[in-house]
Amino acid sequence: MQQFRKIDKIQIAQINKYNVIRCLMREGPINRAAIAKRLGLSIPTVMFITETLLKSTFIRSIGKGVSSGGKPPEMLEIVPERFFYIGLDIGRTMIRAVAVNAVSRQVACVEEPTNNPAPEKKFVDRIAGIILKIAGQLKTENNRILGASIAMPGLIEKETGVVLFSPDFGWNNIPLQEWLTAKIPFPVLLENANRALALNEVFLMGGENSHTTFAVNLGYGIGAALVIGEDLYTGASGTSGEIGHITALPQGPVCHCGNRGCLEAVASGAAIAAQGKSVLESQGPGSRKASKIRELAAGDPEKVDAALVFRARELGDKEAARIVNSAAEHIGIGLSMAINVLDPDRLVLCGGLMRNGPFFLEKIKASIETHRMRQAGRAVIISTGRGGEYSTANGACRVLSNSLWRNRQLPV
Repeated sequence: MQQFRKIDKIQIAQINKYNVIRCLMREGPINRAAIAKRLGLSIPTVMFITETLLKSTFIRSIGKGVSSGGKPPEMLEIVPERFFYIGLDIGRTMIRAVAVNAVSRQVACVEEPTNNPAPEKKFVDRIAGIILKIAGQLKTENNRILGASIAMPGLIEKETGVVLFSPDFGWNNIPLQEWLTAKIPFPVLLENANRALALNEVFLMGGENSHTTFAVNLGYGIGAALVIGEDLYTGASGTSGEIGHITALPQGPVCHCGNRGCLEAVASGAAIAAQGKSVLESQGPGSRKASKIRELAAGDPEKVDAALVFRARELGDKEAARIVNSAAEHIGIGLSMAINVLDPDRLVLCGGLMRNGPFFLEKIKASIETHRMRQAGRAVIISTGRGGEYSTANGACRVLSNSLWRNRQLPV
């Protein structure tokens, strides 16, 4: 028979304190009576906890609130500058970094092209430099920076922060967390970029325990993450969410992962760009049937990216329309599979491909509707992401915040 674990008074006090902090973070400014009612705690318990937090300068009083009939209540809030998180989104084309304060407000950001990620150790020096650069913008002591969280594409070993495999970067078994920890004066944490993005989008939508959210990142590559309530589902081996590597065309192009015909290889931003380059290269200069792709790129294949192919489609180019429509069709097929298997409440489509106009979303929805099982996904709400270009970097901060929260390591 399973034994029940006894929870002592110290553990209960710690749980109560963290619940009060979470209430202040989510609902502050708020008064003590409202906190007590919200959490089902006694007024004396809340008073003791808040007095402790006031003395440690974790929270502050901002004056009196509106009276509901008696004495106006004292309003409390978290001190925004009490601590900070740094988050990095290391994408194949861009590196974006942010710093957020104790109330999850972005207070600094840095952006620069990724360029060549080799040799790995030299690239890691660049990453460390970006972290230190954004830390410098905060103009605060290092002990107020609780850590840096790195989000990047690939399979990450959670326990060690080793990048086991990143097709986008061509990395295998790179101890990124260890290398960075040796270079910066605060803790480092690694997570898959799609999972970080998903956490931020769930936060922006207002996470609720009843919701299951499948967030899909449609950018240079294609990936996804499943969030149940506010918690990531990582799978038995930590590899869940690799929707970009389901087989879309068994005899299709070779994917970076080594397989053939993956969804990422036929419908990602990189795949759309590659197909656009093929169109340009198949048409010589002065050709009667020269496409808008060639015109927009001035005949240079290296200038062709997914955004250019979308622009060519807007100008009425038939080849560009064929490429974009095919991508939407295959993405819809892949998402219909996810809906059939997972039956989520919410399907959130994020990433650079979703910034090319509402028509692309409608094409994907039409494909989903055609291919999903009739009774599956009846309750799913499909929407686009809200977080913008820095959503993954902000999500990296949430990865760190969640880790510190679970382990009761906030500086209180």
